[in-house]
Parts: sequence; C-alpha cells; structure tokens
Amino acid sequence: MEIRRFFVEKSDILDGKVTLTGDEFYHMTKVLRYKVGYKAVILANDGIERLSVVDEIGKDYAILSIEEESVVDRKNATVTLYAGLLKNNKLDFVVQKGVELGVDNIVPFISQNSAETKFNFERAGKIALESAKQCGSVYLSRVCDLIDFDQVLDQFKDYDKVIFAYENERNNRIADAVKGGKNIAIVVGPEGGFTPEETEKAIENGAIVVTLGRRILRAETASIVSVTLALEALGELDYD
Repeated sequence: MEIRRFFVEKSDILDGKVTLTGDEFYHMTKVLRYKVGYKAVILANDGIERLSVVDEIGKDYAILSIEEESVVDRKNATVTLYAGLLKNNKLDFVVQKGVELGVDNIVPFISQNSAETKFNFERAGKIALESAKQCGSVYLSRVCDLIDFDQVLDQFKDYDKVIFAYENERNNRIADAVKGGKNIAIVVGPEGGFTPEETEKAIENGAIVVTLGRRILRAETASIVSVTLALEALGELDYD
C-alpha cells in the first residue's frame, strides 16, 4: 500500500507519538481505510518527514508511533502572498501554485478594483492541503480569511520587507527589493491592479513598489511570477 502523507500541528506530537484528529483523521480512516499497522508520513510544518505506524484508531482519533525522522527541507526566509480576490475562482489557481512554490501564507483581499467580494475560506484551505500532499511538500501554506485593503496596509508593519507589484513602475525589480529580507510580504492586486491612490498609501506605509517586467500579466499570473522571482532571489528554490 502506498504510504500517504498527513499534516498535524507540532503540539500533536509528544514523546514519539502522534495524535491525528479532525479532517486528516477522517481522510485516513474513512477515505483511505487505514487500519492498525499501516504506515504514514507525518508532517508538522517544520521540514521533517516522520515515518510512522498506526498503533490505535479510536472514534475520532488515531495514535501513531514515529519510527524514523528525516529532515528534508529548510527555510531561511518567510514569504507571505497578499493576493487580490479574483473572479471565477481564479484564486484557486493562485493558492495551488503558491503552495507548490512554498509560500508560507496566502492572504486574499479586496481593494478598489476588485470585481469579486465572496471568498470560500474552507474551500481554499482544502485546495492548499491537497496541493501540499500532491507535490510532496513538508510545509503546508496557511490560507487566511478575506480582508480589505486597509487591513493589508495595517499589516505591513509585521514584515521587514513589503513588495508591492504595480504595473506603472518601470525600474525597481523584485530581485533587488527582497535583498536582506527574512520576513517578506508580496502584494499583488486583483484584475485591474491598484489605483494610484492605493499605491501611494502602500508607499506611505513602507512598501517597495516593483515592476514585473514590460508585459502586462493576468492577476493570477502576476501572483505566481512575483512569488517565483522573490523565492529565487532569496535562494529558497535552491538545493542545499
């Protein structure tokens, strides 16, 4: 049987034992029909794969024993993507690919040019979980609930670098803007981009406005290109 991957909180691991509950427990026991003695890879968002075996299955929990631990990935920088809400569920693509690339957090928001106002938080979380498992990641990106642009601005203070993609910028490049950063936010707008007024507010709150090149990109493409350029410049796509 294929050994499947399951995500838990670090607090679910104690003294070589793992407690699996919630949706991951349901997926293990009801969907995959796991039984005592089956093996699984347990992940706790810390770069470690834990090969484990199922010891006990209760009504709403499973207990596993860790047999082997392997450090398979590392992160030297934290990247949060603030992505403008998109029409026709296009944000699903952004979430999926953002997880594959390795962003730490994805925060959807609405701004002046947003054409969509509804966001399915639970759906996005499931897409993130499925994507992390499919691509073999040891990290699960956190998808946050929808906020507005003023809340985005308020959160700039939580980062040492805020990168703001703006189509009218011609000079500043992401590769230069992220240098020296360890906790980085990347902000990409919805269809229609940002207004000059929003861009000015972003600058006033400490953002570095950058260009994504001479071609106008779709919003979902801009998010993925921005993340890729930043992670590459930070060395987060390299092998050790």
